[in-house]
Amino acid sequence: MLSLGIWLLRSQSMYAPYAIWQKLERPDWPQLREFLRLGVPNGLTIMIEVTSFTLISLFVARMGVLAAASHQVAANLAAVMYMMPLAMGLSCSARVSFWRGAGDENRARAALVTGLGITSALAAMVAAAGWLLRLEIAQLYTSNPELATITAALLAWVALYHPADAIQAMSIFALRSYRITVAPLLVYTVLLWGIGLGGGYLLCYQGLPGVAAMHSPAAFWIAGAFGLILTACVFVALLWWALNQVKRSPLAEQ
Repeated sequence: MLSLGIWLLRSQSMYAPYAIWQKLERPDWPQLREFLRLGVPNGLTIMIEVTSFTLISLFVARMGVLAAASHQVAANLAAVMYMMPLAMGLSCSARVSFWRGAGDENRARAALVTGLGITSALAAMVAAAGWLLRLEIAQLYTSNPELATITAALLAWVALYHPADAIQAMSIFALRSYRITVAPLLVYTVLLWGIGLGGGYLLCYQGLPGVAAMHSPAAFWIAGAFGLILTACVFVALLWWALNQVKRSPLAEQ
């Protein structure tokens, strides 16, 4: 396959415009530094986002089989629900970046507003369905009545935080279109790791001032919901700031 691919690339005229076999250019270090400036914070942001939820499973495991199983079901459904805002964020940021690259900030703004509107509406419908059908959904995963009851309680929190999760997911992709990458990394670190993961651990096992330890996986979902709501608010504020910066000066970029 490799040999055939090389032969096709060298012999077929359709590949000639790409000049694949011309002498390589020297590395453009300023451009590479710019790629790193944007790419490294993005990679670290994804790491924090993923680990802030996957690490919960390790903390929940000590509470026993029912707790771990109910959390796993809730995490699975949350991941499925997340696919919609993830897809919207990818597609919308592609349109926003396209129009920004074409120098049309008005169309970029329109694409962003449309994407946020569609994402919010879909998230509200999915959350409402998840809330109303939480017990039925839990029963699709298990025939154990006790596990289904515990899981349904967690799914209520999943439904509650999903709109915030959808908005923050959509917003972080849009922020990348405006070259804002370091601020989201800091926000994720403080709110998802600090409040979501750290706060959930305290609420679950040690308690907070005036609140006794819950000893339930619900503590992590409550803290995670609070962290995601704050994250969504901060990201929307950052987007608003970025749009105002562009409006004042179309050439201004962060």
